[in-house]
Amino acid sequence: MGSRIKQARQAQGLSQAELAETLGITRSACSQWEADQGTGPRRDRLEHLADLLGVSYEWLATGRDEVRDEPPLYLNAEQQELLRRFKTLGPRQRKALLAFLRTMTADAQ
Repeated sequence: MGSRIKQARQAQGLSQAELAETLGITRSACSQWEADQGTGPRRDRLEHLADLLGVSYEWLATGRDEVRDEPPLYLNAEQQELLRRFKTLGPRQRKALLAFLRTMTADAQ
């Protein structure tokens, strides 16, 4: 399961720290989930993780079923477009965009 969590996280262009922040957990918890001998997330957390990462719960939990290649269903059209465009960026571009967005949201608060 750990390798599937890592694969899905990386496919979404998220670091362990970013995923942890989104889920409201520690980065070390994400690291444990991805480790070969680590602990796995609780069922409810795994369901949320599957939705967030755009994969099926069954695939994430068991490796059966197929990986979904569409954005998570709860995203609106603008959010889906942002995610699609974000995935086309290189690592440096992603980092710069995230820094810019964090500055914008910090100013708005």
